[in-house]
Order: sequence, then C-alpha cells, then structure tokens
Amino acid sequence: MTANDAYKKLLADEVWGPECRVLSELPESESAKPAVVGGAVRDLMLGRAISDLDIATSHPDTAGVLAEAYANATHRKLVEYSHEQTIYRVVGRGTPQVDFTDPVGGTRDADLERRDFTINALALGLVGDEKRAVLDPTGGLKDIESKTVRMTSFHVFIDDPLRLLRAFRFSAQLGFAIDEGTIEAIKTHAIKLRDVAVERIQLELLAMMEPDGLADQVLLMETVGLTRVLFPELIMQKGVEQNDYHHLDVWEHTVDSLRQIEKVLGFDEEVLVPYKEKIVEYIEHRFPSGHSRKSLIKLAMLLHDIAKPHCRAVREDGRVTFIGHERRGADIVGDHLTHLRFPIHERDLVCRYIAGHLRPAILGRDEPDRPRVAYRFFRDYEDASLGIIMIALADRLAAQGKLVTPKILDRHRQAVSFLLDCLYNQTEIVVRPPQLIGGGTLIHELGLEPGPMIGHLLKRVQEAQVMGEVKTREDALNFCREITGE
Repeated sequence: MTANDAYKKLLADEVWGPECRVLSELPESESAKPAVVGGAVRDLMLGRAISDLDIATSHPDTAGVLAEAYANATHRKLVEYSHEQTIYRVVGRGTPQVDFTDPVGGTRDADLERRDFTINALALGLVGDEKRAVLDPTGGLKDIESKTVRMTSFHVFIDDPLRLLRAFRFSAQLGFAIDEGTIEAIKTHAIKLRDVAVERIQLELLAMMEPDGLADQVLLMETVGLTRVLFPELIMQKGVEQNDYHHLDVWEHTVDSLRQIEKVLGFDEEVLVPYKEKIVEYIEHRFPSGHSRKSLIKLAMLLHDIAKPHCRAVREDGRVTFIGHERRGADIVGDHLTHLRFPIHERDLVCRYIAGHLRPAILGRDEPDRPRVAYRFFRDYEDASLGIIMIALADRLAAQGKLVTPKILDRHRQAVSFLLDCLYNQTEIVVRPPQLIGGGTLIHELGLEPGPMIGHLLKRVQEAQVMGEVKTREDALNFCREITGE
C-alpha cells in the first residue's frame, strides 16, 4: 500500500476519518504539524483495522495547545497525564479517544527513532509538506513487507524492558518473525523484565494469548530466557518423564497442549460443533479488564501441569504418578497471578480451570453414575465448567502414549458430548435442578437444627433428583428422613 493509499484509507475510515479531518483543519495544526504515528500507521499499511489513534506533533511544546483546540472543536474533555512522557488525551462519552504527544528528542525523526520496533516507528503526515507522506527513518516499511519485528536500536529494551515481552505480542498478533539481532538483544536483557511493573506485564501476557501460534511463541520465549522469568516452574518440566499414557515429557506435553487447545477453540473437534454458537459466546466474553475468557483458557493450558515436577512419584510396579498436581498447580498459579495483580475473579477462574482439568475424564469411566458425576462437576466449577471441558479435551489430545487407544479417545469425546448436552440441553435436569425443598422446610418438618447438615441434605436431594430417585416435595422429605433417621 502506498502512502497516498494509506492516507485515503485513513480519511475513509468511519471512526477515525472524521477525527483526522477536524484535526487537519485546526489553525493550531499549521504550526504543530501533527501526524498519525505508531501502530495506526502500521495497521493502515497492513490493511488492518485501527484500534487507537496516537498523534505526535513535529515541534516541542505544541501537543498540549493542539489537544486543547481539538477538545474544544469536538466538545470533549482534555485529560493530561504522564507515563513515559506527557500525554494529552481527549475523551468523550461514546466518542473515540485520541492521544497527543510532543516529539521526544525535539524532532520528528528523533521521536520515531526512539520507539520500540521499526514497524511502529512510522508517521503519516496530516498537514503541510508532510501531508500524505509516510515518514520512515528506521526502515519499518521494509520490515512490514518482510513481516519482521525488529528493534529500532539496542537501547530499546534498556529504556523499557516491557518491550522484551511486547516483541512476542506483536509477533503473535501480526504473524511476523522476530529478527535474529532482536532475539539476541532480548536474550541479553531478559532478566530486566523483573524490573517492569507487574500490571504492565499482565496486560502484555494476556494480549499475547489471544492469537493462534502460542506454542511457537512460548518455545522461543523459553530459548531467550523469558519463560523462566515469568513462570520458573515451567522450566522444571523439561526431561520429566510421564507414564505410558503420554508420549512426551511434561514440558513437551505442555507445549503440544497449547497447539491442541487452539484446535479445540477453533472447533476442529466435531463433538463441539453443535454447540459452536454458545461456546463462542463463552470464550469471546470480555471482563472489565479487557481480558477474554479465551486468553484465560490458554493461560491455564500453559500452566495446567506446572506442579507435575513437584508431585511426580514412581510406584513399586514402576508406574509414574502425579497425584494432586492439579490442586497444587492451582495454588502455585494463584500465587503467580496474585503477584501479577490479576483481577480476583480472573485469577480464581484460571485456578479453577487448572484445579478441575482432570474431572471430565471421570465421566469416561463412571457410566452408570454419569448424571450424578456431571451434576457434581457443574456444581463445583460453575462458570469455569465449559473452560475446563475444553482444556481437558486438549489435554487428552496432547497425550498419545502407547496405552492410549482409539477407544479411550472415543470415550473422552463421548464424555465431552455428554457434558455439553447436560449444560445446554438438560440444564434443569442435570446442571441446576429445581429446588423441591428449602432449609427452613427441613428444620420445621424434620426438627433439625440449623447448621452444615442442612446444606449437605439439600445437595443430596438435588443429586437424587438428577438420578431420578426424587421427583416431588414429599419424595425429598422422605429421602431426608431416611438419611437422618427422623
């Protein structure tokens, strides 16, 4: 795409075109010489949708004046705050957000050259002799053409070590390769990621989880030393042999499970297709933080066996076991996500994904008691249930040892089908059966004292409903009388 084509596309954009027209017509723009900079220009050149608009002026001490004029012209509010530099943000209810900055270093080229990667060191001029021109002092256009993520200078990782992780996020989002020189620089400075505010790491990490290809990103992150900075326990998985249900060691299994979860989330498994619309709604849901369930599911997949090296044991018959690794893993991950300042609900959701990832496999074994087992599963894991089903399926597909037969795989798929049928077609029969009696009724009719026994009985009643053993209020009372002897 030429610079002129990019300019035309920008003005034609329904969201950002009107903003740029207003901006270019302001009297203050003549002296400030604003340009669209960074990711918006990169995305224009790639034909991608623009997610945000950053405006940099060409002369020092002009961004604040220009932003104020723009805010007045569009009847919005101007907010000033400092991050790496002073940013003037223009905001309004239901309107796009636009950021304004002065050029760092005093000139346009100096400002672009201090940015992180060449593909982001681009500017599209809006006025004067820069209008319709893409300014590219570091060779970003060439790297866009060759699909390469390249640092603008060796100092970028010293100036902001978060860029160590950001390189992988851009590689994942754009499908670009990180060039060798940048890889070597990341390897040199990897330990500096520990100096970054954990909230910033959290955002980059979850953004990296969204696109496909996470397994390759994780493998490369491990070679440069970033994985051990983020989750050092993962490196302990290397060389940890498993039982004959697995064909890979724990680390290799973890990596392959990332490939499998992306296939599962992409509906490669036919058993998921009938429920595609509802599953998509679940995984694409975004929390107030902006994180999606999809990214949290993939994070849980990465960390689902984090405790296996701690829990490995060998029985007298030579069989390798990892008893309790799912519960201990949830505890370890909970500590990590607390440190990374994850929102509490999201942290707990990831931990429940990990704690429950073995549960769906039980349904492949307990045929006669399936409805009761399914009820307990949904009762225990609630909104985490569907994510666990997806993770468990990917986990099974990533374990192809010599003991794994087509029958075992088929039974697991049948278990998944049964759980999804319960979740979406038999909700009131298996997942949330109607309450026939309450605690007050038990206290009044059976003369019981308030306490834990009441809750225990109500759960037993619902399990009996699921199994068809209790159908009416009187059935429920008689069922409880039998248990208590009243």
